[in-house]
Amino acid sequence: MKHSIYQIIIVLLFAVINSPLPAAPDLAIYKGQPRTIAHDFLDLEKDLYAGAEHHAAINALINKALTVVNFKQNSTTEEAVKTLAQIDALLGNEGFVYKQNYLLGMGIQSKLLDCDNYCVIYIAIAEVMKIPIVPVYAPNHSFLRFYFNDGSYLNWEPTQGRPQPDSYYMETLRINDKSIQKGVYMKTLTRKEFLAVEYNNMGAYLMTQKKFGEAISCFSTAIGLYPLFSSAYHNRGSSYYAGKRVSEALTDLQMANELDPSRASTHNTLGDIYLDRGEYEKALKEYTASIKLDPSNYVPYNNIAVIMQKLGRKDKAEVWFRKSQEIKAKHERKTD
Repeated sequence: MKHSIYQIIIVLLFAVINSPLPAAPDLAIYKGQPRTIAHDFLDLEKDLYAGAEHHAAINALINKALTVVNFKQNSTTEEAVKTLAQIDALLGNEGFVYKQNYLLGMGIQSKLLDCDNYCVIYIAIAEVMKIPIVPVYAPNHSFLRFYFNDGSYLNWEPTQGRPQPDSYYMETLRINDKSIQKGVYMKTLTRKEFLAVEYNNMGAYLMTQKKFGEAISCFSTAIGLYPLFSSAYHNRGSSYYAGKRVSEALTDLQMANELDPSRASTHNTLGDIYLDRGEYEKALKEYTASIKLDPSNYVPYNNIAVIMQKLGRKDKAEVWFRKSQEIKAKHERKTD
């Protein structure tokens, strides 16, 4: 199989990165047509951040790719890796680095790209150069697949600039087998489904601005485009909860949990809803599940202490409260 020779591929990567980038001859200069997925993302962001200068930046990147990236039809695994490594080298030479981010326009402006930003730029280049790569979605993460003529593929992790097998994502991101079987994760995305990822990112950005009504609209569009989008259900449910629309929040979070039972933050927010409603046994079950999935988050420990206090079990409340403080001191971080 083509995706079983990763050690050889890593050696090739070093050779590509440290060698001059060859020019691809006889390609016309790109002037914005045909439009790419990156242009569509930026159009969606026009009321939030993106402007003409960001469209121009994408055009410039594509034009540079046309001069330094070589792609051969019917590529071998080694040739595919060289093509993808040349795109990675181009972005590195332009100063782009990986960092969590929501909007493509902001990523272009700051040179700080998250996984979705990286994927959309790769795909924009690929659309113009006819390179057969597509996005793949995993829990809170996008990566790429290069498809060969025989239907086999090579996964490419754009935040690392290297190939990775399916098992890497399944193990690192602790993907639930049921989620894979349902087609929630590890499947290639259609263009429409990848646009849903952008709507989800826009909604997440709006949540940071506490514009929950606008965020809900984005998440609803994302779900319409990508009905198995667990993250969009989770985010819309969280936005409903922030807006005191508890019944709608519960419905969305239950759907998110059905699609992805391994998301700790969904269990935690479900626990919050049940705690608010006085359904302590249900809340306890959700907080316990959250701790099992993410033992470094102090919040569910603290909330179990609250439940024990409400149930009159002060001794256990004190134990759980001390535990929450220990976890907080050990793993100071923001929780989602």
